[in-house]
Amino acid sequence: MILTLKSPFSSAHLYSQPQWDEAKNRDTFGRCHTSYGHGHNYVLEVGFIIKNSELTTKKDSYQKLLKGLTDRLDHEHLNFEIPEFKSTIPTTENIALYFFKKLTDSLSDKDISFLRLYEMDQLWTEIRL
Repeated sequence: MILTLKSPFSSAHLYSQPQWDEAKNRDTFGRCHTSYGHGHNYVLEVGFIIKNSELTTKKDSYQKLLKGLTDRLDHEHLNFEIPEFKSTIPTTENIALYFFKKLTDSLSDKDISFLRLYEMDQLWTEIRL
């Protein structure tokens, strides 16, 4: 059985490759490259593999785990406040990998079916196991 849970958060980020000049950054990242960045209302969605008998015991603990992860990024500028993104561009894909790493620090990857991070309703990235 797969238990799917969601946890929303809002964060700002900017896309900039420090080794590139302003023109190459603008050409590569378009409107996402500004000196201050921009923000999104993200939704982290994770499918947890559980047994039917575990539904009531695991649901709350998994939801608390997700909320703890998203609370750390909520209302933060990722490039400036989250150490992992000081040297890694916080693309949707890299943020999803960040969450996957944090989840697997607490759980086995065998407990996870998928992780999906929505940047917008029509834009997301997904990690399937």
